[in-house]
This record gives sequence, structure tokens and C-alpha cells, in this order.
Amino acid sequence: MISRVPTERLFSLPSFEGLKLIRKYAEQQPTLGVSQLVELIEKIDSDGLSLDLQASSYLHTLVADDCPMNGLPFYQECIKAVVIRHQPIWSKMMKAGRKRFVKTLNQDDQDVFSAAGLMIDPPPMDVVRWWDDVAGHARLKNDIEKMEQAREAELLSIGYENDRLERLGIAKPPIWTGLDDNYAGYDVLSYDYKDEEIISIMVEVKSTIASPLRFYLTRNEWNQASKIGEAYSFHIWDMAKESPELHIRTVDQILPHIPSDNGKGAWSSVLIPLGANH
Repeated sequence: MISRVPTERLFSLPSFEGLKLIRKYAEQQPTLGVSQLVELIEKIDSDGLSLDLQASSYLHTLVADDCPMNGLPFYQECIKAVVIRHQPIWSKMMKAGRKRFVKTLNQDDQDVFSAAGLMIDPPPMDVVRWWDDVAGHARLKNDIEKMEQAREAELLSIGYENDRLERLGIAKPPIWTGLDDNYAGYDVLSYDYKDEEIISIMVEVKSTIASPLRFYLTRNEWNQASKIGEAYSFHIWDMAKESPELHIRTVDQILPHIPSDNGKGAWSSVLIPLGANH
């Protein structure tokens, strides 16, 4: 099995050129495996001395077998394979737009994108399509990570509510509504006492790693919260902490941050700060 290599080695022209050399020799020696091809190249081809053939061997497992081996399309396919299958941490920034994203990279990485013809101005349509395709994959990965974080926070709230109900002596488990109904307007159905009667309460769960702490609230969530009132609360989990930290807010505490509609405009989501005084 070929070992995974660091992104800084994989995402480099010596790695890309090494892949080209490995596949050239693979056509000539189809019975040899990649490690044997590398040994052969190191023995007989002086070009191999300046290339990162270990990184190229791993790149070989990422890039499609039918990848074009010449011209700009080769480099573009290599970059695409690294972004989609290796998923470097900087790929999250691709959704910011081409030039804004590239400015966040070091000079060597910027040079790779330029060598692949991906920074041409004005860009031809094949380059535009490349950016849209690859940025779409990066955006999907980011969305998946956000969903995983949100589900983790919901599980934390389920655990918190289980413990709270046990302390209150309420023999009912909380219900994970957010898993079954994305339009319910809350994530957890739990219980509490009011006037010695057990009542239902609704919990909207948010997760954030932002600093200062803040979270987004949709209009649908707020509509539910404002209708339910005291029986509705917000669990906001600070997921940046080693042990996630819970902040609980009531509807009345969130109300001052809710915007109003003006003219024909209607708000759909709002960013809520979570400072010590909010």
C-alpha cells in the first residue's frame, strides 16, 4: 500500500512531473507495479533525481487512469484530484472566488495554479467550468463538515436534556426532532415542570466555532420560537473548546437582535452575537 504524503509535497510540480514519468514508464513496462517503476526510474533516468517520486506514487492513486498526459489539462486534472480526493485544508477557501482564494496560498502553490493555466485573464470557458466544478466539490465538503458539527451539537443537547430530565425525575426521553423533520423549527423536544405539571419544551440547537461567538437564526426558527415563547430555548454549543461549552438563551434574550421587515424587504436569516451581556 502506498503511504499518504503531506499536501505540501503532493501539491507540487515535482510531484506532478513525477506522475507523468511514472505513467510513461508504466506504458513501457505494464507488468511492473508502481514501486518497481520508481526503482527503475531512479536507476536509469536522471530526470527522476529532481522529482518527488514518493509523492508521485501516491498521486498516481488519486488521478484517473485516463487523465491526459500532456499540456495544461494534465496539471488541471492533478490539481482537481488533489482537491477532491486528498482534500487539503486550504480547499475550503475555494468557494471564496478564484483570485481571493489563490491569494491565501503560499507562492509555490500559487505557481502551481498558474502553471496549470488556471489564472489566465480573461479565463476561457473550460477554465471557468474547471473552477466551478472543483469549487463545487470543496463547497460540498464544507457543507458536510458543517452538518456533522451540527449533528454532534444536537447529540450533546440530547445528552444534556437526558441528564436534566433524570435530575427532575421526569421519566420521558427527549426526542431528536431535527433528525426527522428539517422544517419543525426546533431540534429537540424535551420536557419540564410548570405548576407541578409536565409540559413540552422545544430546543433549537446551534453550533459554532466562530470567535467572537455568534450563530445564524432563520426566520422559520424565529417564527416557531416567538409563537412558543417561554417553552422554547436555544442551545448554542461552542465547538471550538476541547470540551464543547453550552450557552443557553431564552426567546426574550434573542428578541433584541431580531430585525424588522421594511418596505417590500423581508429578512430570512440573522446573525446573533453571543457575548457575555447578550
